Amino acid sequence: MKRKNYSSNPLQVRLHTMTEESLNNLIQDNEYCQKKNIISKSDAVRSALFNFCKDYESYKFNKLNTL
Repeated sequence: MKRKNYSSNPLQVRLHTMTEESLNNLIQDNEYCQKKNIISKSDAVRSALFNFCKDYESYKFNKLNTL
């Protein structure tokens, strides 16, 4: 399977030790990863970041509509 090129300039992410341990445990849980369609650590981070961006866009939209 050909990998998608998400960015020509990948971001460096520093994780807290506990967060990295939790992420490692998450990746080792095959059942959970299959259910959430996560193949790698970057998939998990990308998914969480996408949710934050979606929430922010919703926040901006609601803020504009309340003025």
